[in-house]
Amino acid sequence: MAQVSAALKPPVSAPSDAIPQWTRVELSDQTFDVLVRLVYTSCGVSLSRIKKTMLETRLRRRLQVTGLPDFESYLRLLQTPAGAAQEMQSFVDTVVTNETSFFRERAHFDHLNEAELKRLVQNGDGRTLRAWSAACSSGQEVYTLAMVLDAVASQSRQWDWQILATDISVKILTAAREAIYRTEDVAPVPAALQERYLLRSRDPDSDAVRVSPELRGRVTFGQINLMHAEYRVKTKMDIIFLRNVLIYFEPQVQHDVVAKLCRHLRPGGLLILGHSDTTRSGKLPLRLIRGNIYERLED
Repeated sequence: MAQVSAALKPPVSAPSDAIPQWTRVELSDQTFDVLVRLVYTSCGVSLSRIKKTMLETRLRRRLQVTGLPDFESYLRLLQTPAGAAQEMQSFVDTVVTNETSFFRERAHFDHLNEAELKRLVQNGDGRTLRAWSAACSSGQEVYTLAMVLDAVASQSRQWDWQILATDISVKILTAAREAIYRTEDVAPVPAALQERYLLRSRDPDSDAVRVSPELRGRVTFGQINLMHAEYRVKTKMDIIFLRNVLIYFEPQVQHDVVAKLCRHLRPGGLLILGHSDTTRSGKLPLRLIRGNIYERLED
């Protein structure tokens, strides 16, 4: 009986002063509102009140890293020039959502068949198809596109391809460059493409899979904030992907972002948006083909 009684005793709670301060503080409505405005001005993302818990949870990690005691102190850091230079990129990396997967919205990649890709190449310089993943996240969209392009191009050997992959998050770009995924992540990739383009770990206990250097070498990564007017892309693109990003922007920002993308898209080229995205295409040089795939029209 003595042993049973001891087992039923409640655990001893740690003294409150042993719990880190950053785990106990709360995000006030006032500070949340200012942070929301900062998110909007830095990357165009609009956060509603229902996102308060999400923002609070994610920013607790930054309190831990910076050693600051509360969200008000963190906000003051972001509002100083030196603090912004030190912390703003980490703030943006923490806030933005990076949801993606291989062959996500499969119909978009099915549209890029041999005939359509040949049309795009002939419509361009006749030699190289250039594609841009404008919010590439951790790379699954990029390497899905790379597999599709290379599989078709290698059949005819009449044209080449290049991909530009950009994102606002430096942290997520690092992961995309590494191109290391788990076995479950690559499950949507057809078996023939897995065999050709994915490398398995030599460690039998590891489920790591890496995209082949053959594909990685054709992708150029870079940081771009689509909200900034001064970003530059040197060449006209034949295909631009911007999927499930516009939903985080207000209507005017959506229009401005897509208008800038159109300036980098060759007439006859394709702008591919996500199933959740909307754009006022009537005010832009775009024609809807199918399933949020738009053709760039002549100005």
